[in-house]
This record gives sequence, structure tokens and C-alpha cells, in this order.
Amino acid sequence: MMSFNTQKYLGEGTRVRVTQPMDVPGSSIWDEDGGRVSTRVKKMLQQRFFRGDRHLSAEVMYVARESEREQLRRKRLVKLRLRDPAGSTLVLTADPAMLAISH
Repeated sequence: MMSFNTQKYLGEGTRVRVTQPMDVPGSSIWDEDGGRVSTRVKKMLQQRFFRGDRHLSAEVMYVARESEREQLRRKRLVKLRLRDPAGSTLVLTADPAMLAISH
């Protein structure tokens, strides 16, 4: 459960999008996937998501490790899983204040 204010609840599995197109914020970093996806593709997916690309799907991820959940909570971030139509997947962090529930 990742909730930071009473107006917006972003539980695990919630599909989200950015509220306003923007440049990639400095607080957004991606998880290392062991080289499965190239750095160029990761940057492209991250930029497309924050620019509001409707072809990408993003959902809030469940974080299993309690220590990592606590770090994210302190930094006021959530983990998202992005997927593009070609099948590339990227896990990154984002500020929930910049997200809206996607319908």
C-alpha cells in the first residue's frame, strides 16, 4: 500500500499516467535488470512516460522488501512498471504527486 495523502490512493496494480507532460525528474531512477534492456531503450521509455505517451502502460508495483518500501516512503516515491507495445519493460521510481489514475 502506497498512500501519501487523502485525495489520492495508489495501491499496487493501479494503472497510472503523468498528470502533466514534463522532462524526466531527477528523482526518477530505474532498477537494474542485468542488461536485459539496453540503456538507450530505458532512457527512451522513461522519457516517453514522462512526456505523456499514451502507448505506454504503467502500473504501481508491489515492493516485497520492507527496507526498500521504507526508503521509498521516506523519499515519497512509488515504483512503477512501464510496458511498451513491443514488450519492453522498465521498472522506475516516480513521485505520486505527478501521477493520476489512468482509465
